[in-house]
Amino acid sequence: MTDARLRQVYAYHFDSKHRPERYAPGPGGLDWATQPHPFRSFEDAPRIPLPLASDGGPAFAAIRAGERPAPASVDLQHLGALLGRSLGLSAWKAFGDARWALRCNPSSGNLHPTEGYLITAGCPGLAGGIYHYHSHDHCLERRGIDVEGS
Repeated sequence: MTDARLRQVYAYHFDSKHRPERYAPGPGGLDWATQPHPFRSFEDAPRIPLPLASDGGPAFAAIRAGERPAPASVDLQHLGALLGRSLGLSAWKAFGDARWALRCNPSSGNLHPTEGYLITAGCPGLAGGIYHYHSHDHCLERRGIDVEGS
């Protein structure tokens, strides 16, 4: 890269970054008509439905008092509880014609999907591979299989 081009890159970075006294300059608004879909989905990916957590889990007061639940087994029931409580949806809100999901792990208002992936050697009910957690449908979408373990 030439010195002139490098100076141009540094100048752009300096002019467009956040500073203690102000935020970085922006477009002045959001283009709501072209925002991405809030739930990433992979077309034709095999789906494994996850069960919803059947209990409320340990009480916060008990955890705070030092009580710890027994370790859970790694199976679809407990994976469903873990993913649902950490990356799942906690509620739906609506105002007028607009409807949106509240997530257990919010995206701080950014217009991008909040997602997670599971890489596993397998467990009861789930073959080894790479899976995408689809929070809207509370399921795993298989993205790759464990060819060495099969």
